[in-house]
Amino acid sequence: MIITDVKTHLLQLDFKIKIGSMPRFQASGLYTNLITDEGINGWALSHWNLSNRAQQQFIEEALKKLVLKKDPFMVEEIYHEIYQNSNRIMFGIPHATSAIQIACWDIIGKATKQPIYKLLGGRKKKVKCYASMPRGYKPKAAVGAVESALKPELGGFKAVKLRIGNGIKKDRELIKEVRDAFPDIDIMVDANSAYHSINEALKVAEVCYKYGVEWLEEPIPTDNLAGLAKIREKSP
Repeated sequence: MIITDVKTHLLQLDFKIKIGSMPRFQASGLYTNLITDEGINGWALSHWNLSNRAQQQFIEEALKKLVLKKDPFMVEEIYHEIYQNSNRIMFGIPHATSAIQIACWDIIGKATKQPIYKLLGGRKKKVKCYASMPRGYKPKAAVGAVESALKPELGGFKAVKLRIGNGIKKDRELIKEVRDAFPDIDIMVDANSAYHSINEALKVAEVCYKYGVEWLEEPIPTDNLAGLAKIREKSP
């Protein structure tokens, strides 16, 4: 089996959304399709809304020629081929590189008639799930959404993740309102890199500690490794 073609499909929604401190943007996703000579196609969805067109161009103009005629089962070989040819530009766009690998695994799963989790080493018998709340809820609305998520007919979740990053005062109000309404559930929060000050992030961490939050996710940009380490070290 060899890869005979690579196609991409860019999809865009008609409305704009906002995440954390980023400006509003049009939600979109890039589908990558690897086509083989045996009629088995592999699909992958990669999305980072501000770079989807760049991903598409990188796949079509750079990665496509690297993977044509390759055996999709040779995932590591394909990865190293991409690495050797693009590491001087830091893999170009990691999302695009990942899309090729994911699509290869999709082909492997279809060809072997096995779910990917088995091919990658199996699964746990139990995984604790949580309901992830969308961004934009005010405290009262968040309480209503959490209440719905706890209902057996709507999932019966016992843990929820709230979206924060709207300023310390508003974040505190949101977390407090949900915790006061549901003292026995697990609460996690995700700031989506909304805070750029370590001191601000530490203040949010103190709020999380006060109200028994399980974890504070992505308080500052994820490439600020030193800052994240400091927040972890200094957090209560």
